[in-house]
Formats: sequence, C-alpha cells, structure tokens
Amino acid sequence: MMRRAEIDTSAPFKSVKEAVALFGERVLGGEVYANKLKEIRNEGNEDEKNYVPVTIELEETKQRLEEAQEDRMLMATCLSSLQQELERTKYELEQLKENSRNNLDVKEDLKFIEDVTKFEVKSENTSHDVASGVEFQKKRYVTFANPPSVAQVMIQPCDTTPLERHPSLRKKKKKPLIPLIGGIFTRKKNTIQV
Repeated sequence: MMRRAEIDTSAPFKSVKEAVALFGERVLGGEVYANKLKEIRNEGNEDEKNYVPVTIELEETKQRLEEAQEDRMLMATCLSSLQQELERTKYELEQLKENSRNNLDVKEDLKFIEDVTKFEVKSENTSHDVASGVEFQKKRYVTFANPPSVAQVMIQPCDTTPLERHPSLRKKKKKPLIPLIGGIFTRKKNTIQV
C-alpha cells in the first residue's frame, strides 16, 4: 500500500504558538500531513455519513406517509359503509316497530273478539248451571270475601234475553251504498236510451 504524501508549500507560521496550537506540542513532518489528510477524509466521510442517514430517514418517512394515507382512505371507506349500514338498519328497525304496533293492534282486536265469544258461550249456559255457579260463588264469597269477577257480573239470568235493546232504540237499517249507485247508473242508461 502506497500512501500519497504531499509537500507543504504554504507560508511558514508567524509564531511558534500558532504552530503548537495547530499541530500540538510534538509533531513530526510526516505525521502532520498524515493527520491533515485523515482529518480531511474524515470530514468528507462525516458529511456523506450525515447525508446518507437523512436521505434514508426521508425515504422511510415518505413510505410511512403513503401508508398512512392509504390507511386513512381505507378507514374513510369503511366508515362510510358503516354509516350506510347504520342508516339501513335504522330504517328496518322503524319498519319492524311499525309492523309490531300493527300486529299488537290486531292481536288486541282478536283478543277482544275472543273475549266476546267466550262471553256469548257463557251466556248460553242453562239456568241450572248458573244457579249452581251462583250458590258456589256465595259460599266462596263468605269464605274468602272476594268481589265477583267482571264475567260473572255481565252474565245475566236466563229470564231476560241477553244483549237485547229496547225496540224504540233500534236504528233503522241503512241501505247499502252500492245498490244506490247502481240505481243512479241504470237511470242514466234509461235516459240515454229514451
């Protein structure tokens, strides 16, 4: 390995203090140049070493930024799809609530109809069954002191007909609307034919 040596052709030092400050207390001629070359090379390498990590770090930061942007776009897409699904679910829930309300109304109407049919069936019982039921209830009332139930209060004895109105309170039966409309149209046809 051959090293390159340079000859110093610069002006001599103005003072010894300046030389000592620059090179140290003991310096040989070859060491001075070798040290200077090493320092120059190290400074050049340090500059390159400083630039290389910065460029690598810059590239890594760019990659992280791109990944973050892709993640942000993915999250935005997922969020919008979740919002659409939430809106659709809310709409379906409202429809289900509306349907359940309608079903409850229908069920209540059916229960009322069932209760009326039970009442009618009970009202058709014979007088003997009613009389025996009344005696049993009297015994029961004495023992437990319970008030009569609504169904028993509504059951009338067989002497009177159940749910019969006074004849003067009966309303006249209204004629249906369809034959009336049909009559109007037939009259028009008759007038057209004449």
